[in-house]
Order: sequence, then C-alpha cells, then structure tokens
Amino acid sequence: MNILSDVLLKGLCVGGDSALAVADNKESYSYGDLSLAVTQIAVLLQSKGIRSGDRVGIWADKSCRALAAMLAVSKLGAVYVPIDPMNPMVRVDIIRSDCAMKALFTTQAKLAQYRETRAEGCHFIVLDSEGELSAQAAQASEINQVSHWCDVLACQPSRLKSDVAPAGDELAYMLYTSGSTGVPKGVRISHTNALAFVKWVIEKIKPVASDRFSNHAPWHFDLSVLDIYVALASGASVHLVSELDSYVPQKLVNFIAERQITIWYSVPTALTMMMNADAQFGQKCKQLHTIIFAGEAFELKSLKTLRAQFPLSDLFNFYGPTETNVCSYYKVPDVVPDELPIGYAASGARIKICDQDGHDVALGQQGFITVIGPTVFDGYWGKDLRQEKAYNTGDIGYINELGELMYVGRQDHMVKVKGYRVHLGEVERALYQHQEIKECLVVLDEQKNLVAHVATAGIKPPSLLTLKMHCAKRLPKYMLPEQIVYWEALPRNRNGKLSRRSLSETRPHQASHTAQSGA
Repeated sequence: MNILSDVLLKGLCVGGDSALAVADNKESYSYGDLSLAVTQIAVLLQSKGIRSGDRVGIWADKSCRALAAMLAVSKLGAVYVPIDPMNPMVRVDIIRSDCAMKALFTTQAKLAQYRETRAEGCHFIVLDSEGELSAQAAQASEINQVSHWCDVLACQPSRLKSDVAPAGDELAYMLYTSGSTGVPKGVRISHTNALAFVKWVIEKIKPVASDRFSNHAPWHFDLSVLDIYVALASGASVHLVSELDSYVPQKLVNFIAERQITIWYSVPTALTMMMNADAQFGQKCKQLHTIIFAGEAFELKSLKTLRAQFPLSDLFNFYGPTETNVCSYYKVPDVVPDELPIGYAASGARIKICDQDGHDVALGQQGFITVIGPTVFDGYWGKDLRQEKAYNTGDIGYINELGELMYVGRQDHMVKVKGYRVHLGEVERALYQHQEIKECLVVLDEQKNLVAHVATAGIKPPSLLTLKMHCAKRLPKYMLPEQIVYWEALPRNRNGKLSRRSLSETRPHQASHTAQSGA
C-alpha cells in the first residue's frame, strides 16, 4: 500500500467483491459497490478539473457515499479535508478559503446555507440529491456550481484517466484544529504518515475479514483513521455511528450489540457513558474482542469496571496528538494498575523526554514528550514545511523505572500557585482517585486559587474538606484546591473530551453548587 485508496484494493483481495465493506444507518456497500462508487466519483471530479494536490472538502454527515468520496479524492492524488458537520457556514468558509478548496461534498441542507454566498472556484457535489433540490438549496445552486449524486451514477468508470500516480510523501488529508489566534489551522498528513499508522495497527491487533469495526469518532477527528482504513485494509467492514447517536449511550450499546461490532475505538467518555447507562453492557456486547481508547485520560474506576465487564477482551490505551497520530500505546493487563501508562512507542516512532531546549532529561524526570518517526506531520497548511525531525507535543511526561511512558498533562495547563509550578493534571489525577469523583477539571481562578470542577457518582457529594484531606495524602499543600464547583456533568467538546474552555460558558446553567475554603 502506497496511498490511502490502496486499502480498497487490499480489502477486495482479502474480503472479496461481495463482502460487506461499509454500512451507515440507511444503506450499505459491498467492496464491489464501494469500488464502483469510488471510481465514478473520481471520474466526476476529474471532469470538474480536480487534479493531484487539489483540496476537496467533505462537509456532511457520515455515510457510505461520503466515505466513497474520501477514497475517490485519494485515488486522484488530491487532498481531502473533512469538516465538522456541525460547523456553521462561516467557519466552513474560513477553512474553504484558507486551503483554496476546489470542490466540496455536502448535503442539500448545508448547501442551502450558501444561497446568498458565492463560493468562488469551488464546485459543490450534493451527496443526498438525485437531481431534485429543496427550494433553498436550489437558490444556492443558482449562484454556485453544483453536481448531484445522480451525476455521479451517470459517470462511466472506463473514462477514468489512469495516469495519476500520487507518491506516498504527497498530502493525503488535512485535519483542521483550533489555532491559538482563533483561526483554525490545517494539519498536513501525507499518505506515508497515515499508512505507517495503519500498518502498525494491523500488526498490533491482527484484524481479520470477519471483524466488524465501529466508526464512532467524527471524520475531522484523527481517531477515525483507524476505523476506516484498518477495517478496509483487512477486508473487514466498518459501521458508521451517526453524529446524532454518538453520545446517546443506550443507542451505542444497542448499535454494538445489533451490528455485532468486534473492534471499538473511541474516547473513554463514550465507554464510560455506556457502562453507566447499561449495567449489562459487557454481557450484551461480549463479542467485542478489542477495545481501544484515546484522546483523554480514562478515569481509573471506570477503566477497572470496563476490565471487569470485558475480562477476555484486549484493551489498549493509545496516545498521540493530531500532528503525530498514535505514537505510543499500552495494553491494559488483567489487573489495572493504579497509574495508567501511555506505554511504549508505536507506529515506528521514537519517543524522548526533553527539556525546553530540546535536550534529553534524566530517567524519571518530567519533560516534554517529543516524537520522531514516520507518522510525524510535515507542518501546517500555509506555513513553511517543518525541517525538524523531532516534534514537541507540548505534553508533559516522564519515563518510569519500567521504561513506560507516563503522561502528566499539557504544557498549557502548567500554572503558578504561591510561587510554585503546578500542573493541573496532577491535581486532577489525585481527585480522580477518590471513589466518588467520576469527572473533574481543575482551573486557576482570577485570585490565583485552584478551583476543582467535579461531577460525582453519589447522591451526596463529598465536601470540600473531605476532598482536601483526600488530596493532602497525595499532594503538597500548595496543590490543594481552595474551591469545589459541583456539576451533574462537566461540559464536553464535539470530540467528546472534557472542555475547560466551556466551563465559564455553561457553568451558570448546569453547576449545582459551590464550596470554598472559609465559606
């Protein structure tokens, strides 16, 4: 495999033409169906002038058709840009303009948002249109270039120009993340970057053609790369979880059970929600033989519950920012350790712990997690290509005496309290070790006091004094929280991660009460 679309050829060889490749909540494609759709979409894109290196957006809910579009873009050597389907048009337009998008796959409802805006130089392909458009979408088509799904079906596969031979080091896709300036930035990922990860996962979890992968993560989130490409490269099937159902726990449990999912990959939050919603989760979904989690810390009590519910399944903790994809992993043993490592180097990476000048630190000393390897991106869109081989993740970690990589937290979450450096993640880890804490985030308020935002498991939450005494057994005095804000559930972002940024925005409506020292 040299480019991402090659996974389809491999899947065809392993699974066969009639084997199930992908299923959404409305339709399903065999490998033969998917191969035909990919070629027809590629023919349409070529007819609209799309060439190698051009950027093509996907602003639509997950579907078999949208997945075929991603593979078609790859087949032409173009670059696909998945966009959060919940993004407003204004943000979509920022991304479209930033990368000079030549085409955009979307839906009628989203196209309608362009009824008063002309997207210069961008051709729209409407995935859910057979030729008839709603009134508002029709208005948008009057000022924009638009093709329909029926136009795709009319394309003859034999008309595909086969002189396209993209190289592995060319861009495969871009994932836009939040930028420090408020403007989203595009992370450039090459075919080589992506396939190094895909091949490593195949070697590590050894999927077979009878496996059934879920795709829980949204496509603009890097977790989705495993679901789609590892499944197809193995001749297995991938089952798309709709955006609306992504965090409805009972629907997720039913989805896994009804689709007979065998390999699951998500943020820990989704797994915790399913366990909390259905005490029979493990029994109903016992065919799950591999469960992978990444993207945030897994609260220890919940992880132990997961291990108890799935005693025979392989559990993996994956770590890595978007810029490196997964660069370390840890296979969770039968007895979950009290501190969960992020483990050992993955995907051919080499990991170092460095000081702020890039020099290696001593074993056991905290420093920046720094990655060298084939999955490391080559820079952000519109910026100079990175010349450095090593990438500083901005995450703080250390190597323990067993040679395992341990995660402490983000550099951004390092604060000063009473003149001492405090990593908010250390305070959070101490709080998580209390049996009643199911979620927590710690922040520094305007008075430079540590404030812990917590959601608790019991009806009567532990008091501030109780939590301070609990933390005092694990932390120095200056790291103890001075205030506790109690929530029913902490806010999360679109990817399911706990969101510090949302605390101030949602707190007046959702927080139940506050306790503070001296109150």
